[in-house]
Amino acid sequence: MEDFVQAPAAAAMFVLADRAGIVADGLADPATAVALATTAIDELRPWNGAEPAAGVRGRALTLALPLRDLIAAVVTDPRNAWWSAPLDRSAQLLLSDRVVDPMNLTAPTGPLSRWEVYAQKPEQGIRTSTELPVSPGAPIRSGAHAELVCGSRDWSPSYPLHQIRLHVSPRARVYEIGSPADWHALARRYGDLATHPGPDTNLLSSGGIDHGLAPTWSAVARDWEGMHLSLAGLLTTLFVPLTTDRVTTTLWSWESECTHWLRPAFTASTLLPDLIEEPEDPDLHRQW
Repeated sequence: MEDFVQAPAAAAMFVLADRAGIVADGLADPATAVALATTAIDELRPWNGAEPAAGVRGRALTLALPLRDLIAAVVTDPRNAWWSAPLDRSAQLLLSDRVVDPMNLTAPTGPLSRWEVYAQKPEQGIRTSTELPVSPGAPIRSGAHAELVCGSRDWSPSYPLHQIRLHVSPRARVYEIGSPADWHALARRYGDLATHPGPDTNLLSSGGIDHGLAPTWSAVARDWEGMHLSLAGLLTTLFVPLTTDRVTTTLWSWESECTHWLRPAFTASTLLPDLIEEPEDPDLHRQW
């Protein structure tokens, strides 16, 4: 409960839900929860408005204080247990505007690029998100679908998009990120302080965010096939700095529940109908 109250992304999501008149029953709908989460994160993006991003995050936390009853009802609702559940290995969706072969991934090698430190993502590999239990024609079928209409301005794919359902091997090693401590531990274990370039000056000055140490993905790939950020992990980890032994990490750039895959991890793939056009926008954005 307290993790959600004290995290800017979670706070912003509940504020948006309250302003849209969405109560606990509404947030028990997976598509609604995923769309609201990604919308809230988009509202907190460092360059999303004229107001300093740190101020927006602080205001979200303040506005969420009167909503503790709503937050408690949602996070303790058994229907929302999937928010913090480990990866669903039978329901992973890959969306891509290029032809990819998920069965033959090439593991990353070598040191991190400067972009990988800043973006906190591997340049190689693929990303999936969990397929939600919605009707086939529903616009929000996964976190990736939510990003297309509710979030990322950096992802502007060309349509049609290929949609592939992937089944993950039971032997695949998946690192679970459910809290700031999980991301911090990954970065501390696999990061390289000797080559860390330090904060990005633009992100620090505009967003008030020190992204901190990033994992070296080639090192991660020796021990793990993928890293799964749960919905609860997304909401409680983004924009929350954690420091131990003078090493700070702040996950800031992931925008939905997802898994980044570094190595082959799949036993089967099913090609689904292409996504011909951008899904319908649920229009959950609200002025702060």
